[in-house]
Amino acid sequence: MPLEECEPILELCFRCSRCKWVCDWDVKNAEFSYVCPSLKKFLFDAYSAQGRMDIARALLRGELDYSSKLLEIIYACTLCGGCEVTCRRNQAKMEPLKVLQELRFKCVSDGKGPLEQHKKFAENIERYHNPYGEPHEARFKWLPQEDKEGEGAEIGLFIGCTIPYRLPNVANATVNILKKFNIKFKVLGDEEYCCGGVLYRVGLASKARELMEHNLKKIEESGLKKLLFVCPGCYETFKSIYPKLGGKLNFEIQHMVEFLSQLLENERIKFKELSQIVTYHDPCHLGRLAGIYDQPRKILNAIPGVKLVEMDRKMDNSWCCGAGAGVKAAFNDFALWSAKERLEEAKTTGAKLLLTACPFCELNFKDSSDPDKNYPEVKDLVELVDDLMSI
Repeated sequence: MPLEECEPILELCFRCSRCKWVCDWDVKNAEFSYVCPSLKKFLFDAYSAQGRMDIARALLRGELDYSSKLLEIIYACTLCGGCEVTCRRNQAKMEPLKVLQELRFKCVSDGKGPLEQHKKFAENIERYHNPYGEPHEARFKWLPQEDKEGEGAEIGLFIGCTIPYRLPNVANATVNILKKFNIKFKVLGDEEYCCGGVLYRVGLASKARELMEHNLKKIEESGLKKLLFVCPGCYETFKSIYPKLGGKLNFEIQHMVEFLSQLLENERIKFKELSQIVTYHDPCHLGRLAGIYDQPRKILNAIPGVKLVEMDRKMDNSWCCGAGAGVKAAFNDFALWSAKERLEEAKTTGAKLLLTACPFCELNFKDSSDPDKNYPEVKDLVELVDDLMSI
């Protein structure tokens, strides 16, 4: 839907400010009552969904010109979906997330976006097939050669970019789990390219479509019937963005957390004891944007000795880590600030371990960690499962 078609939404928005805060009945205390990171960081209303709706309307009417500051305001948003949830729960249903995405498409179509930092990772993706500019052939360097073939496997593992290049330990944990259950799998190897989700989110839809077409073609040629994901960004891209770009998925998709929860239901996973207080951070792409909340908690609650203590903002009220939608690349200080806010919230639970299921969240939390602050250790849930599995 082009931004022009969102005009009825822009006209109907009655500026109630619900998009800025956790829903009233879920607020535990004032310190953790915001749901919008960019508003709390920058304080001006323009940085909220409500303010950006006004910006979108003014651009459509020709009442506002582009400037470097305006582009900063538009792009200093993680597209976390907090505004969408609170708008919907308060029965307003203005679909602010759709407007925020279409606003970026307009910036690109008008020749004003994305930002220079985004253009750099777009160039990296075109050249190296990953946003980090790492050698493409190193994507599966962590995986032993004998595990790359997967002869006769119908389950595929789409590893993404961040995990193999920045957190190969999570990749290894994933493979360890599959091998412990004798689950045959295969990877696309050099045929796997970046999913393109980050390009879509900064407004480069046509480039994202090219990546989609490549990946879907290679998956179809592989004969895979099911694809597993460890990165929520990749998972949500396949689940929600590819269909928007005209892609058809002729195979089942599942995030590793869903897969593990299913194994748990079938009583195939047994855990060693872990006497520890833990808390869980809902990644935006896995939680608000894909609706996966119960499965990670089911896994944690099945571990003997573990006491799960929730943060004030949990599930669809979760506070964004700050790294998504190009923010980490263009506004690193903002991303680190948002992560520190979440670490402070995690600290109040008394947990010594902060679990998540997203490599972007994990990396941003680790980048923001401070040994003097006594923050919880950060770990991927898949790694924890691998450590504690007792078959």
